[in-house]
Amino acid sequence: MSENGDQSAPPFVPPGLAGQTDVVKRCTALVKDFRDGKISKAIASTKIMQAIPSAFMEGGSGEQAAQAYLEILDQTEKELAEVAKRGAGGAGGGRPRSKSPGGGGRRDSRSPSPRRKVDDSMLPWLVEDYILENTLSPTLAKTKAMLANHARDPKYILETIANSAYHISFPESEWLAIVKGQAVDLNKVITSQFSVSHERQRAESIGDDVKLLFGSSTPTKTVSTQSDWITAWTKAAEATTFVFPHRKRELEKYRQYVMDLFTSSAEQVHERIILLDRKLRNEVAGRRDLELGDCAQFGHWERSFLNDNGAAYLESKSKAKDASGSRGGGGSSGGGGDGQKKKEPCNRFNDERCPSSKAACRYLHICSRCKRNHPVTKCDRPAAVPQ
Repeated sequence: MSENGDQSAPPFVPPGLAGQTDVVKRCTALVKDFRDGKISKAIASTKIMQAIPSAFMEGGSGEQAAQAYLEILDQTEKELAEVAKRGAGGAGGGRPRSKSPGGGGRRDSRSPSPRRKVDDSMLPWLVEDYILENTLSPTLAKTKAMLANHARDPKYILETIANSAYHISFPESEWLAIVKGQAVDLNKVITSQFSVSHERQRAESIGDDVKLLFGSSTPTKTVSTQSDWITAWTKAAEATTFVFPHRKRELEKYRQYVMDLFTSSAEQVHERIILLDRKLRNEVAGRRDLELGDCAQFGHWERSFLNDNGAAYLESKSKAKDASGSRGGGGSSGGGGDGQKKKEPCNRFNDERCPSSKAACRYLHICSRCKRNHPVTKCDRPAAVPQ
């Protein structure tokens, strides 16, 4: 059939599309992509309906043209099934005849992965993705396409990063997080900034029985101040931009958003902002229709984490109280059997090496000199001169 892509004959033009060369080319290409196994029948059908003007108008020429192409898809599907059946029946007696439509039958019989036994038409989100594809911003669309490419061989992607002459020093586990589209753990980033020792290795599976070795998964330092966040975020943004250069403007917009929250809030609220940042980055990493630059959509999370009556803030406060109580152990040993915080500043916090968060530590994360929310190493008040 000439409409199935014979190069020696003009493309099939259904009723209602006479003179609409671009639409005919687009629909013909979609039929060919289906025949070559590049897209599923459901996706081809959806895109054909999108390409034809007035395809959804009942009784119109667009509906007739769409129906004609859908019938071609049905016929192509039957021909491919027949080619596959002949090939399977040969029991090693040779390849299917090359006369199958456009040569696509031979490719379709072997192009799918041996593990791929799924009918895409039964996955409604795939069809929905193609319908909504054109509504994504250019940044989101490019990120989505790059992540799909990275997922094919993340081990190779990491090797190319490690061998690049321009990559920055960054925790290997967090390079993997970026490659896979996950949120970076800023605690691990800031820990690596001050670490001078080799960490114990751990293995992490990335699929297909492939494991990568990384340093210890437990950070020894936590992001607890505005200064900590700036230090960690700067490195994380630089690493992310290395992998996704097109996201530079998005990341800078988000950095300014968080900095505005810091500068417009009292210092005792900064810990909540750090929790909010962690939530926002995890939320964005778990979606493909939202980017960090969409700051106007973060309002309900702001209220949840920053308001005194916000659900997320009250939940974190309750967890911190429970953790403090359990650390007390209910006994008298250690001087903290009642689970209450001690009123003295935490010495390890002031040395910038406390492994506990502000909420979990039994001592106060305050400066031992001025009693404000920073370690003494960052205090600008002069030390008292002994009398």
